[in-house]
Amino acid sequence: MRTRAGGEGRVEVCVADSGEGVAAGDLERIFEPFFTTKAHGLGVGLAISRAIVEAHGGRLWAECGAGEGTTFRCAVPVWEAGMGREL
Repeated sequence: MRTRAGGEGRVEVCVADSGEGVAAGDLERIFEPFFTTKAHGLGVGLAISRAIVEAHGGRLWAECGAGEGTTFRCAVPVWEAGMGREL
């Protein structure tokens, strides 16, 4: 896991593993509600996570290489104390 200051007033959080990675055809589908490759679970966790991040003006995505694991990246706007936000 690592964090860094991204461009355009954003902060980026990256979480990586060293597993098999996600199949190329499934990489974008993993964010679809109810998509799963496992026998257990509903397949809604990543869809909910992406919706929350996007509701806060951010972006959540995944990257992987064959046999190199998967890296999930989340970039959200930086909010300083005292900054108001209209909903």
